Amino acid sequence: MRSAHQIAFLNLLFIVINCFWIIIVDDKKIYGLSIYDTFSTNWSYLTPHVDTFNIWKIITIVLVLTAIFYCIVLKRENDEDAPLAQQVEKSGNWMLVNQLFLGMSMVFKLNNFLIIAYLCSIGTYYSLNKLNLIFKIRDTENPSFIHIFTRTSLGLYSGWFVYLLGFNGIPTINKFLRLPADHLLLFILSILFLLGSFSFIWYKTMLCKLPAILVGYTAGVLGSYFYNIQANIGTLLYDIMEYLFIGVLSISVITIIYLIYQKRKFYMMQD
Repeated sequence: MRSAHQIAFLNLLFIVINCFWIIIVDDKKIYGLSIYDTFSTNWSYLTPHVDTFNIWKIITIVLVLTAIFYCIVLKRENDEDAPLAQQVEKSGNWMLVNQLFLGMSMVFKLNNFLIIAYLCSIGTYYSLNKLNLIFKIRDTENPSFIHIFTRTSLGLYSGWFVYLLGFNGIPTINKFLRLPADHLLLFILSILFLLGSFSFIWYKTMLCKLPAILVGYTAGVLGSYFYNIQANIGTLLYDIMEYLFIGVLSISVITIIYLIYQKRKFYMMQD
């Protein structure tokens, strides 16, 4: 259990270090550009409003809190904490790898190495999926507060990152195609990604009975909707995207309310 505690502490340390690194980079201290400057320069139909990126603060806070809880719980070395210790030991360095890929993706993005940045983003998402499997976010029967925090933090992170793969991916594809950012082909690719990714996220949300996944994803959709409204271009393609965003948001809100109601009903039956 001591090795699990050491891994938990290293995870906490690396998350905090990476958080400060991203803040320093985003504050234009090193490259003279903020992360959002690069997103707006490499625009796509899925680019979200700048305020959307505040979700990183929420994700970081819940990840840090979860890591702190791991450190506190595993330090007790109680027998009932053995399953958690096994999960942490099994996770090994995956959280460190995840945070490393995340930091690298932002650095390469800022330096306009879009393809390498996207490969790092894929590495980030792959390692995140490994963590989801190891910590069993599909397990809805574990009522412990640490499992609830784990599910919430990884769920938010996963949902948001899927949408991030979209508004990062379209400009990366366009680096090969060298088309205008508002080209019809890129519009079609944006629609295909939006519909495909939303279907995937909705399925994962219902499978895990975890509204946090859909909340993370919907934050990106809501940001793109407001970006679209703010642009106020009024072309047919913009109008279609706007209606699609509204449709996705409507289904998401209904699903989130339904799952929260089901959870409330479940906990009331447990009392």
